[in-house]
Amino acid sequence: MAAPKATRAPIAWSGALIHLRRWKPGLPLILAAFSVLVALATAYAAQPFVVIDVGAPFDYPHIRGMHAREFTAQTIVVRAVATPGSNEVVIDKPLHNGVFMATLTLDDWKPDGLHPRRLIAVYANDRRINTLDDRGGDRRFRVLIPDDVDLSGGLRLRIEAIPDRTLDVPSVSMVDAEIAKAQTYRWTSERTAITFPALGNGDWRVELQALVAHPDGSPVDARVFANGELIANLPDTPGMRRYQVMAPAHAIDHGDLTLEITANPYRDPRPLGISLERVTVTPLSNALSVALPPWSAFVPALTIVLSAYGALRFSRVPAWGACVTAVAVAILGSWALAAHRYPTGLFLEPLAWFMLFTLALTPLMDRGVTWIFRKLDAPLDPGVRAALLIIFLAGLWVKGGGLLFPYMRAIDIGWHMDRVRWILDGHWAEMYLPGAFSESVMPINEWGPNRPVIPYSPFFHLFSTLFALFPWPLETSANLFSALLDNSRVFLIALLARKAGLSNRVTLFAALIYAVTPVTFLLHSWGNVPTTSGMWWTLVTSTVMIALYPRLHERGPFALLTVLTTVTLLFYTVMAVFHIVFAVFFVGLALIAPVGIDRKPLRPIVLSLGAALIAATLIYYGQYIPPILERTVPYALNLATAGPQSVGVDRPPFSEYMFSFWRHLRYDMRPDGFLYYGLLIPLIFVVPGFLALRKRALLWVMLAAWFSVGTLFMLIGYRVSMVDKQLFYIVPAICLCWGVYAERFWQRGWWGRVLVITIYAFTLATALDLWIIRIARSPVV
Repeated sequence: MAAPKATRAPIAWSGALIHLRRWKPGLPLILAAFSVLVALATAYAAQPFVVIDVGAPFDYPHIRGMHAREFTAQTIVVRAVATPGSNEVVIDKPLHNGVFMATLTLDDWKPDGLHPRRLIAVYANDRRINTLDDRGGDRRFRVLIPDDVDLSGGLRLRIEAIPDRTLDVPSVSMVDAEIAKAQTYRWTSERTAITFPALGNGDWRVELQALVAHPDGSPVDARVFANGELIANLPDTPGMRRYQVMAPAHAIDHGDLTLEITANPYRDPRPLGISLERVTVTPLSNALSVALPPWSAFVPALTIVLSAYGALRFSRVPAWGACVTAVAVAILGSWALAAHRYPTGLFLEPLAWFMLFTLALTPLMDRGVTWIFRKLDAPLDPGVRAALLIIFLAGLWVKGGGLLFPYMRAIDIGWHMDRVRWILDGHWAEMYLPGAFSESVMPINEWGPNRPVIPYSPFFHLFSTLFALFPWPLETSANLFSALLDNSRVFLIALLARKAGLSNRVTLFAALIYAVTPVTFLLHSWGNVPTTSGMWWTLVTSTVMIALYPRLHERGPFALLTVLTTVTLLFYTVMAVFHIVFAVFFVGLALIAPVGIDRKPLRPIVLSLGAALIAATLIYYGQYIPPILERTVPYALNLATAGPQSVGVDRPPFSEYMFSFWRHLRYDMRPDGFLYYGLLIPLIFVVPGFLALRKRALLWVMLAAWFSVGTLFMLIGYRVSMVDKQLFYIVPAICLCWGVYAERFWQRGWWGRVLVITIYAFTLATALDLWIIRIARSPVV
């Protein structure tokens, strides 16, 4: 028995060697991992010096424990006197090289009982840069001119009074304006930290430009620490001075540098330490000796690249294709670290956690989508499912990654999360009661002084209290939740296409145009997560209604539709109204449409909507019925009969209102300040695509109801501010109509395919351009 065993072992070992030689899936993974090491070594061989201009835009990701930004004039460049009674001054002199501020002298205005204050918008070259709160005191107001305002052709400063508590706006005029070079700074507190993650190894020279002195002459005792090690005691010196100290290599924590500044505080009543204007960090070591990537960069970079590789492999991308993508990511990251050490160094860790999340999410989405489509009798071909998953991942990486970018601040997200924090502080019941914060989201210039009662649903904010379970800011969870919901809409669009019997190519074209259209990026930059989530619920409910249409008489599908409709009505009030009108239009059009459609399921739809309305009224909206009858109904009647002027709102002419939509549809950012939605190309194909789908009876009626809702609320928006929600609402329908014609072009031969590819590439480029602009123009904190 011994001989056979001895002869089998070499055969097994030989087979193992042959298997290892042909083990191709392992080699791409190894190359992807190795590319991270090579890319980082290349990036860290170039050691840039890092400058933080304290008090200027984009300093906030680095600092902890500092007070609000401040600025003061250094050298007056020019003074311009305004024409008496004018609200503007024009400076023809080009302004170059520096940060500038304006000191505006305003008219001699006094507050009164009707106007206890005057809000004034300040514009620089027709861009709004600040809002002044004029309470009749000092007549000189200082504003910092953003450094991205083009001053090469001069400067036009303009002021306008804006509505505050009433629409009766007091007049405002300017006396003169002084333009000066500005010095920006912040005061530290007793203990302040300035972080440089993933800076690199070696010795670093730290230069602080600071004022180390207290107004009362008391000792400051300012000390500087590098990762907890004392490296300098700063002497008290009047005036701004430069202090140079060294952070030694042994104090660098795996490539991270955290400078801590402590000081005896002077209270005004803020605890003030030192006034800090600028921090510069310069490498002192030979680049070749410190090229080995620090752990603080290597671990997150490796996580990012391998997570991208793994997510693509779960999406059935071939191993070498995933490897090429992963290597491209590593090269891009290497360039970013070498050319822009910051904010890239700040971005690595949050992006690594995000990529790990998408890696874990990908197989769940793959199995979940497969199961849902199969349950709804719309099975997907494996290739289509993989393509949809790649579209979903790419969109999530771009939008979610952009929201995590260190300089990105979605405009309204902080306001919404402040409401969530208010709830977490114990105000659950107050949030639920009428008027909790509905009027705070209804500007007086859009609704008039006697605003109607609108039941602004609190359920998104109540739901968002779950974000407190995670160990990162509420804003981060809300942003990623919004991106996740938004990108999952590609599956819902695909489900509608498959249930209507459209081809795989139409399905992919419709889903892809949604992912790359610029308008889908805007709500994320605005931070309007209630609207994003509300529209997602309306799409889910509408899609389920269509997908289960022949089975709505069954108990399970009927109950599911009723529950989803109830959630839709409760989650966001505006979208609740949209969905109610959609359901009514759908039933009405199905009854009169000339296309052949089974009308038996219409009764369950009506019953489901009725049951959801009753449930939503009992749960929340019922308490609003008396004030709605008392204030909202008369308000609506006045609008309908006497126009917006009857409620104290000024509206442009109807033709101007309609023409403004045309300007929004373009693909370029213009100096007139209009946002661009990038919807023009697919919108051109709405009517022909809609007509081409006439034989798809169920989808055709759905699209007809969809577009009817959009048209109705576009008209209503002339009287009541809709903030273009009707456009965002119909985007999935626009995508489906475009998909039909994209396939027709594709089938025309090479020129049609080139045309389709060009349209997608152009649309993606404008979307990325918009996304970069919105990130760069994030609100400064």
